[in-house]
Amino acid sequence: MSGGSAARVAGRFELAYAPLEPGAGDLGEIAILPWDTDIFGFAVADYRPPAPAELARAVGRFRRAIPEWANAHAVELVGCRVPGDAAQGSTPLALSDFRLVEVQIRATLTPLVPSRLPPCRLTVRPAESLDAEPVARIAGTAFAFGRYHADPLFPRSLAHRRFRVWMERTLAAPTEGTWLGVVGPPGRLEGFVHAELASETADIRLIATDPAGAGLAGPELLLGALHAGAARGARRATAQLSAANCAALNLYASLGFRFHEPELVFHWSRPGSRHFAGAPAGAEREGTPWTAPR
Repeated sequence: MSGGSAARVAGRFELAYAPLEPGAGDLGEIAILPWDTDIFGFAVADYRPPAPAELARAVGRFRRAIPEWANAHAVELVGCRVPGDAAQGSTPLALSDFRLVEVQIRATLTPLVPSRLPPCRLTVRPAESLDAEPVARIAGTAFAFGRYHADPLFPRSLAHRRFRVWMERTLAAPTEGTWLGVVGPPGRLEGFVHAELASETADIRLIATDPAGAGLAGPELLLGALHAGAARGARRATAQLSAANCAALNLYASLGFRFHEPELVFHWSRPGSRHFAGAPAGAEREGTPWTAPR
């Protein structure tokens, strides 16, 4: 999702951050991610570092604390993100076997004015029950960006599964603001867009096109979500993108989005983990993901 490293569906999961080192706050906080742990079948955590200077002073303790905490909680992967303009502040992470896997960037369109948007050339309609399986199938095969896909040590099949399960759960338990638009006849879709629409903001969560198709529906799906958000009174639109996803960046820029808040995304994997021992699996043909959730 475009939210933080823990994804939640209709309030299903909540995070419980605690000090990495009990009784000490200078090493930051960490929490197990129930969403990703449930999907992958092994525990995944999110780490929130303290101020860079504070962590740098305690780098020796930090190097010991991460594997000790991971072993104690049977965690095999720890993710962490830091501001993109704080590269020097990430030195303790690099010295502690965290690897940079992705740069993410926030995109914002303000104000969101319907008259300034191009009209949709394709019909973007609300999804119906017959679209559930095609949406899940596309979600499970189309994505090439996002931090799990960007990690060369992470199994590609599990990265794909995460998006499929995400959409299955979104379809099964939508929130009041969930909006799912599709292009194509029922049961035979060219692509889908998942957005969360609120009174002020249209947050674009996922856009993907069918890997077996021409991949031309992506721009129309984004436009459909923007028009739907504006119709509900949203005054701005947001999305989280991978800085490596040039197609998405160019598309959002062409519609007037501005980019800000870059983040560096790091992964640490537990030494000896069988899940990260080999090269990523999966030779599926990938479609066009137009937005890259965190």
